[in-house]
Amino acid sequence: EALGTKVEVITIGGSSVLGTLVAMNNKGVLVSNLITSLELEKLEEITSTLGLNLGVLSERSNAIGNNFLLNDEGGFCNERLSKQSKIEAERIFEINISSQSLNGMDTLGMIGCVNSKGGLCHPEISDYEREIMEKCLKVPIMEGTVNFGMPLVGAGVISSSKGAICGRQSTGVELGRVEEALKLF
Repeated sequence: EALGTKVEVITIGGSSVLGTLVAMNNKGVLVSNLITSLELEKLEEITSTLGLNLGVLSERSNAIGNNFLLNDEGGFCNERLSKQSKIEAERIFEINISSQSLNGMDTLGMIGCVNSKGGLCHPEISDYEREIMEKCLKVPIMEGTVNFGMPLVGAGVISSSKGAICGRQSTGVELGRVEEALKLF
């Protein structure tokens, strides 16, 4: 209800901790190569019904959700991913993806949370890198924290363009910042 969408219950590699194993936007879903054949079959059914592209990224670094920060306009990927993986991700998500680290981190999915209207990122991001993010993702980016001061906002919030869900330890000020940054009002 908070995200304004239907929720599907699935696992990837038997795990229910999906944020690290899945990256997605409104065009496609990219999952870790840890996915089982039965899980893939179920996910193919879901993505087919929704008209989404689906891909399985065969990378040693299989925490796919940590390796990408993206929305429907653009994205970033871990610079250690292979060129072929970057090309496959661009095809699945139908966007241009830049290979680079931000704030000295490769785990880009943890550094921020973005939707089609705005974004929230690590509070210690440089102004230069924030500008790079805004140019690539084509949304304004604000700095902030969640879960009572945790700077890795991507690990503590999930968002659609209609709403967000944050960790329960997030303060009222942090929740207000999430709402403002992601333009949820």
